[in-house]
Amino acid sequence: MDRIKALIARLKAFFATVMEWPPVARLMAMQDHYNQRRGNTYAAAISFIGILSLVPVLMVAFSVAAFVLASRPELIQDITDAVVENVPGELGTQLNDIIGSAIESRRAVGVIGLLSAALTGLGWMALVRMGLSEMWGGRQQRSAVMGKVYDLINFVLLGVLFVGTIAITVFASGPVGKWVLGLVGVEETWWGKWILKIAAVIISVVATWLLFSFVLAKLPLQKLPIRVVMPGAFVTAIVFEILKSLGSVYLQSVMSSPAGAAFGPIIGVMVFAYLASRIVLYASAWNATNPDNEKYLTVDEVENPDDDEKGPVYLAPIQKVSSGPKAREILTAAGLGAAAGAVASAVTSKRREK
Repeated sequence: MDRIKALIARLKAFFATVMEWPPVARLMAMQDHYNQRRGNTYAAAISFIGILSLVPVLMVAFSVAAFVLASRPELIQDITDAVVENVPGELGTQLNDIIGSAIESRRAVGVIGLLSAALTGLGWMALVRMGLSEMWGGRQQRSAVMGKVYDLINFVLLGVLFVGTIAITVFASGPVGKWVLGLVGVEETWWGKWILKIAAVIISVVATWLLFSFVLAKLPLQKLPIRVVMPGAFVTAIVFEILKSLGSVYLQSVMSSPAGAAFGPIIGVMVFAYLASRIVLYASAWNATNPDNEKYLTVDEVENPDDDEKGPVYLAPIQKVSSGPKAREILTAAGLGAAAGAVASAVTSKRREK
C-alpha cells in the first residue's frame, strides 16, 4: 500500500513538473482561453454558415460554366454525347434537358447566385470576425452600415486571396514547375519529380501562411500588427496542409463504395470545414495568450459598455404608514353610521306609535 501511495505521489510530482514546462503551460493556457471564449460554439457556427454559403457560390460557378458552354457549341455537343453514352434511356434525356435549361437560364442563376453569395457571405464574415475578436477579448462596437461595407470588402479580398493561393499552388505543381524542371533537363528523372513535389508543398505552405496572416490580423475587430500573428499563422498553414492531405486520403477511401460516393464528400466537407474553423480559432487563441501580446487584449464593449459601473441592487420590503385616514375608510365609516342612524330612527318611531 505504501508503494502505491509513493508511486501516486511521484506521478503527481511528475505531472506537476510537466505542466510547469513552458510549452505545455502555454498549450494549456491556449486551451483554457479557447474554452472560456466559446471557441467550439463559434467554430460550429462558422462551419455551418460556410457550408450554406457554398450553394450560391456553386450557382455562380454553374452560371460561369454555362456562359462558357454557350460560347462553345461543340462542348455542349460533346457533353450531350457523353451523357447519352454513359446514361442511356430516359434518365440521359432528362439530364440533357437539365443541361439545356441551365444554359438558357444562366443569367438569372448568376444574378441570384451573386446576391445570395453576398448575403450569406456577409453573415459568414460577421461570424468569423466575431469569433476571432472574441479570442482577443470580445466584441467591439461599430457602425452597423459601415461594418457591413467593411465585411463585404474583406469578404471579396479574402476570396481573391484564396483563389490566388490555389492558383499559385496549382501552377507551381503543374505547368510552371514542369517548365522549370524542363529547363534544367531533370523533368523525367525520379528525383526531379520529388523536387517538384517538395517545392509544391513549400510554395503551398508559404501561400497559405500569407493567407492566414491576413485572416488572423485583419479580420478581428482589434487592431493587430501582422507581425504579431505570423508565428501562429505559420503553424496554422502547416496544420492546414496536413489536414488537406488527410482529406484527400479520406475521399479516396470513401469513394470506393456507392454509399461512400453519395454521402462521403458531404460528410468530408462538413468535417473539414469544422476542423479548419477550429484551427483558425486555436491559432488566434495561441496569439492572444502570448504574454508579449497582452497589450492588444481588449474588453467586450457589448457586454461591458463604457459606462459607470452600477452598484449592487438590494431588494427589501417597503412599508408605508399613512398619517391620515384614507378615503375608502371614511366612506365605509359614513355608510355604517348612516345605517345605524336609520335603524335607531325606525325603533324610536315604533315606540312612539305604541
